[in-house]
Amino acid sequence: MSSNEGNMKNVLSNLTSNREGNRFALISFIATLILISYTGYDTVVLRTGIISEFADDNEYLITFTTQNETMQEVVTLQDDETRNLQFDLSEIIIPEGYSIGYIDVSVTSEEESGISGQCDSVAGDIIMNDLAAQWSDPGNNLSGQDSSCIPIELDLAIYPNFNGESITVSAINEYQALLNWSEEGWGDGSLSIDLDLDVNAPLGFDPLNTDSDEEITVDVYISLFAVSIQEIE
Repeated sequence: MSSNEGNMKNVLSNLTSNREGNRFALISFIATLILISYTGYDTVVLRTGIISEFADDNEYLITFTTQNETMQEVVTLQDDETRNLQFDLSEIIIPEGYSIGYIDVSVTSEEESGISGQCDSVAGDIIMNDLAAQWSDPGNNLSGQDSSCIPIELDLAIYPNFNGESITVSAINEYQALLNWSEEGWGDGSLSIDLDLDVNAPLGFDPLNTDSDEEITVDVYISLFAVSIQEIE
């Protein structure tokens, strides 16, 4: 074999090995990129809770700006009648950045005790339905009854843990500090209220049936809130 032929074989051999080497390097590079991407995703998304345990928390003061919207309905009930009222909360105007915090209801009868000293018996109940609210909140007052001409006061919590009071929270940043106050959907639906009337005639005697009905006013006060946050230095 001549020296020229030997040199040619060496060149071809080097080209072949370099091609395989380049292919191996490219495959290794792609695999490294995939591994880095997965590791980054795993670190940023899946391991956020673990990382936050080792991060220094900051203190934030969360305060609330509140305003009220009111709905009202006046109805006349007959003796022994039960009437259901529906208040569609989508009808109220909720400003941008505000959420529904809680609802107060006042049920007032027109009658006053007067000379007879006898008031009709009125009952009011907030009926549990698909309204997005805190139905099991211990501060709720969903039922009331009165026969002394005093308004019945009912209460229903809507947004979780909202009572209007400022709070201090620890978090690694403002975003996490506001997570509990960024939920949507609370207050979607209709408030359902049952009214019952039991007429009490003066001294239990009404031969002319002059006291057979009662005008009842239901006022619904919807408390809205917006959140402000400030880091505590």
